[in-house]
Amino acid sequence: MTGENQRDNAGDELSRSEMCLNEARALIAASFPYGAVSRAYYAVFDAAQALLFSIGLEANSHEAIVSMIGDHFVRSGRLSPQMGRLVSRLQRDREDADYASGAVFTPEEAEKLLAQAEAFVAECRRLVSAEQSEEKS
Repeated sequence: MTGENQRDNAGDELSRSEMCLNEARALIAASFPYGAVSRAYYAVFDAAQALLFSIGLEANSHEAIVSMIGDHFVRSGRLSPQMGRLVSRLQRDREDADYASGAVFTPEEAEKLLAQAEAFVAECRRLVSAEQSEEKS
């Protein structure tokens, strides 16, 4: 993956992430907390993909995203352990929201998860920008 491809791919994923956040907000406003939880996860997933693309890596599964974010960003201290755990937590929540018949997500819970996803996306945007600035130096 060339530097230009890394930048383009990271930018595309960050754009997708923002769209997912907007979708989650709209679903919360329409009183669909389960859908909002799912879209909040995909916002985090896409932002995590952007982080990996920014260093020339690509994950081939949802589980690989969790592992690679831990290996390359949490262990290095560039991303807090709390942010790293959010990826796996939202992945589980998304699976529950989409598939678990007994799962319950209130609008308040969905709003909390969305706020955490927004913070994660903002941090990823900052880290991707920092990676791109370092690349230019």
